[in-house]
Amino acid sequence: MNLRLLNNKVSKWIAGAAAAGVLAMLSSCINEKDPPESTVSWLAPQTRAAKPFDCSIPMLTALPNTDYQQIAIVEVSDDYNADNQEVYGLARRKACETGADALVILEDQRQKKGEPLPGYSAEEGKDVGPEAGVNVREREHSPGVGEVGHKGRYVNAVAIIYKNANPISDSGNGSH
Repeated sequence: MNLRLLNNKVSKWIAGAAAAGVLAMLSSCINEKDPPESTVSWLAPQTRAAKPFDCSIPMLTALPNTDYQQIAIVEVSDDYNADNQEVYGLARRKACETGADALVILEDQRQKKGEPLPGYSAEEGKDVGPEAGVNVREREHSPGVGEVGHKGRYVNAVAIIYKNANPISDSGNGSH
């Protein structure tokens, strides 16, 4: 009798520990965030050596009032609620890799979560209303920034090098 009682207690303890472990795993998955993505597209031949990844090049909000050359497009995408420091930091590191003198932010779009389209379900295989088969294309569509369902942030910038050794003051261009 005591052995049976002990087995029940051990079984309940093991089941409780297993359930707690599964819940801990699930909660950590929920809080995980996909890492930001970035691309660099060269516009000119690579004539400069990369700078250290933590270089402190200026980030401008408008093209400078001096002679410059655009050498690369830098694009960063991240979660819609991504921190500016994370997004701009990655863009700056990528610009440093190009050997740029400055990075000009051309576009910074952020999509807020919106309501899905009528009859739309993001859940795969879920039938929604009588038109469920009609909107298969919408369910398989990957929304872009500005479209319902896009949960992202997109930064488009250009890495530039100054043609003169001492660039004219960039006052009025704004900086991040």
